[in-house]
Amino acid sequence: MANERQKRLMQEALDDALTLEARQALFQQLDAEPQEAEIYNRLKQVDRLLRSAPTERAPEKLALKIMARLAEGLQSQAVSKTAGMALALALALMALLLLPLLAAIGALILSALGNAAVLSDLLRILSNLLVTLMTGLERLVQAAQQWLQDYPQTPLAVLALIPLAIVWLARATGQRATPPDEA
Repeated sequence: MANERQKRLMQEALDDALTLEARQALFQQLDAEPQEAEIYNRLKQVDRLLRSAPTERAPEKLALKIMARLAEGLQSQAVSKTAGMALALALALMALLLLPLLAAIGALILSALGNAAVLSDLLRILSNLLVTLMTGLERLVQAAQQWLQDYPQTPLAVLALIPLAIVWLARATGQRATPPDEA
């Protein structure tokens, strides 16, 4: 039985895509192996039949179905772009949440500038804190990337929950998202 390489060579011979040397080598092998020659003859018959078949224009519905399937494939790629945007948004929100911490650290450094021993201890503590924080952020990002690979629909859920979180925060702080009706 012909292997995949042999079948590909046979197809290329039928399409006149082989060089003269490759075509001669193929025909020598077909002369030596009758089973492969039979396969080639059947392929040649199918090729002649397909070349002589009348061509008709495909129905318009078929083209629409094909385009719809292609669009579905493109939408799955758009989800991965959305996932990247959601991850960037989450990292930006974390940086925004860490801003007060960084401001407090800056204030501590400025107040400790008068005493070298206190400043040295403070810088050592802060560097350890930053290393711990960076390690935690790296783990968080790795976990988020793994989560996105396992559940690609997560960014859409997060984006859908943002307005709900804003409304919940507004109600929790005593403010209303819409003005009260006055009677």
